[in-house]
Amino acid sequence: MRTALLVSLALALSTISGPAQTPRETAAALSASTEPHRDVVIQNGRMKLEFFRELDGFAYAKVLARQGSGWTQVAGWRPLFRIVSDTRSGERAWEIRPHEARLAKAAGQSAEFVQTTRDTDGVEWEARLRVNLEPDRPVARLHYEWKATQPRQVRALLGPNIYVGDGATGEAKTWGLFPGLEFLFGAEQSSNPRDFAPNLADRRTPHPHKITIPLMAVTIGPDSQSPPEKPSRFFTPDSFKDQPLLADANLKSRTSNLKSNVTVGLWWDPLQRWDGEHAFPSARFSSPNLDEGMANHRLALFLPSTPDFVAENAGSANKPYELPANKTVTLDACLVVAPGPINGALREYFLDTGGLPKPNPWPRSFQNELDVCRAGLLKTLWNEKTERWSHCIGWAGSHAPGFAALLWLDSQIAENAEATRQSRKRVELAAQNMLRDGGPGSLTSQANCHIMQWEFPFLYGYLPEAMASLEPQIKSLIQSQQPDGGWRYEPGNEQQAGLGQVGDSVLGTCANRAATLLRYARITGDATALAAGEKALRFMEAFRVPRGGQTWECPMYEPDILAAAYAIRAYHDGFRATGNPRWLRDAVYWAENGVPFIYLWSLPDKPMMLGATIPVFGSTFYTHSWLAMPVQWCGLVYAYHVFHLARELEHSPLPKTDSPLPLGLNFSPADWRRIVELITVSGMHQQFADGDRIGAYPDSISQFEKRNPAFINPEDILVNALALQGFDPDVKTTRLRRADNTIVVSSGAEIENLEATSNGIRFKLKFFPGEPSHSLIAGLKPKQVLVDGRPLPRSVDPVRHEPGWWWDQTRQRTYLTVPHEKKSASVEITEGAAPARND
Repeated sequence: MRTALLVSLALALSTISGPAQTPRETAAALSASTEPHRDVVIQNGRMKLEFFRELDGFAYAKVLARQGSGWTQVAGWRPLFRIVSDTRSGERAWEIRPHEARLAKAAGQSAEFVQTTRDTDGVEWEARLRVNLEPDRPVARLHYEWKATQPRQVRALLGPNIYVGDGATGEAKTWGLFPGLEFLFGAEQSSNPRDFAPNLADRRTPHPHKITIPLMAVTIGPDSQSPPEKPSRFFTPDSFKDQPLLADANLKSRTSNLKSNVTVGLWWDPLQRWDGEHAFPSARFSSPNLDEGMANHRLALFLPSTPDFVAENAGSANKPYELPANKTVTLDACLVVAPGPINGALREYFLDTGGLPKPNPWPRSFQNELDVCRAGLLKTLWNEKTERWSHCIGWAGSHAPGFAALLWLDSQIAENAEATRQSRKRVELAAQNMLRDGGPGSLTSQANCHIMQWEFPFLYGYLPEAMASLEPQIKSLIQSQQPDGGWRYEPGNEQQAGLGQVGDSVLGTCANRAATLLRYARITGDATALAAGEKALRFMEAFRVPRGGQTWECPMYEPDILAAAYAIRAYHDGFRATGNPRWLRDAVYWAENGVPFIYLWSLPDKPMMLGATIPVFGSTFYTHSWLAMPVQWCGLVYAYHVFHLARELEHSPLPKTDSPLPLGLNFSPADWRRIVELITVSGMHQQFADGDRIGAYPDSISQFEKRNPAFINPEDILVNALALQGFDPDVKTTRLRRADNTIVVSSGAEIENLEATSNGIRFKLKFFPGEPSHSLIAGLKPKQVLVDGRPLPRSVDPVRHEPGWWWDQTRQRTYLTVPHEKKSASVEITEGAAPARND
């Protein structure tokens, strides 16, 4: 048994030339232990690093995580230094193994390894590695330095080279994340050709512009799974077809002592000037480590830069870096060993970097943004001959109630009187055309829109007939739903048949359908739609990665921010319809899993970049890569549903539930709102502010500045800008739970102070003075309706524009058209005979 000796870091910069001893475990204070010619140990209460010395110096380290009262290895780190350089005898790769470690105590400092040695040409090199543990966080700061006494041609200076799973789960893992490129669950392999043609699949050392957040991480734990021996082409661990196969195969790691998940990651500043001039350290990600044929997962950083010196996906420079004599080059990074799921690494990254970045300034004021979007809807996307709107410039036109709703709102809030007149005039023309061509039912069409859904009749009128027109759509969704609650992939044509497996299911094949059902249930109180929607929510809890939201062109298994967006709306409306906190927690889960798609760092002078969103970590039809090619409309859809989630979280604390979906970011409502603004402001910078394309914005951008066709209508930008400024166009809903039933009130107006009376309910509606508001009420049958103390007339026919109320006997709903002499109108409903239940 070794003699235990704790070397206190209170010693200032004392040189240690000895191997480690067993340290006393401490919860907070940093410690280091040494014995002559052996190893060095540094630790805090969260993580431990053991540096091992061989005969010729320190050669490698073990990375350990706190598990209960003890420590468990989760990764290896080797070598500490490797240099690849050109010599007179050719290219040489060699290690530097420091003979000494210096320990220091000062604000979380830890160990420093320094060594001077010579290469095969006899040139002297000095290498230095400083490792500083944060006192109370699972983070180690790493600082590398290299210099040579004579000019050298450098192919690679290897910085942190971490093998996650060494001594633990081996090649098994639970999660893998390289934001912008890889979002892996379970036994998925990185750089696999499932989502790309083979010539595009390699993502081991990417161009730095492809990285949305400069971080790499792998999670391992008791449920980590190894890859099957012969996975199918479409192997996806959380897909409907592969989940039972993996369970039957029992591929869980049998070598791990981990009792819970641990995430090991690296992050860095991509803009660090490692030689005073060049930025962008090269990153290497391979999970599992097929890169080197090893049973682990490789996370590494090295110099020089990709792509100036290192070809994309190469492991060293094809064009050597000319290192001047006595020039010091540096590399800084952080190593994290965080408990919990993969987003725990992101949480620690944001804590370390001061939180989410501040959005760029708006390129225009809110009123000027209204001007730009109005011009897009009145001119750029409007066909004067057909009197219809196009989704994109030059595309065929159709009626678009969502656009009409946005112009209706513009007519109320624009400060310019002529602008309000023009918007209202177009609304009336469009409404007349829609009513002429399709009747009131056409006012709920979602044509040309990504976000807007059924708002127009809540603002304009014809609400009873418009809502009745949705019933065939809702019925069809329920009929197409499988008994387990999901929907299956059904390609629309031969080309789409190659994008996935017929009959399989991922989040994106279900989430938009579920969102429609639950939105309808939330607005109307319909019990049948709610039951079907909740069945879908339970089914979707089997998925872990947002995938498959764009299978009209994208392979269905690739990570997809649009699938996350639809899932947020589905789960949030599920919560709004039921009050079940499990659904709110699940909505937050999918919001968290959309964050890796967002650029949260930026190049100088590229205002489109910060907040830009990658649509998929994949391709279109396998041959067109979307890496480093933001598609903002997908992110704007996500942003709008995150906006509603943020508002909900302001007054609905997030309790623990029995949901199987793990949370990791711990964002506040203000953080989520900042995400919305980051995405929206990037979209505004991408938008055309003048010229023939005014109001439109590109389908994608290249190099964060080149706008690529098609050029899309301004709906997605305008909806988010309106919401951020307090003019959210969404249909509002409030619920009142009673002993025997629940009353649902939905309206285009803001609903306040809904409460029960001795013989009914009362509430306030806040709307634009001079305009009638339109509302739906389910759960009670009125005998009388008072507005500001005066009777509202009962209508024999469905209400449209004129003030009145109408009881829909068939659907057991009340519809109100309420006049607003002032902004606020008080409504009191006296209940009559109890309505028949809707379930």
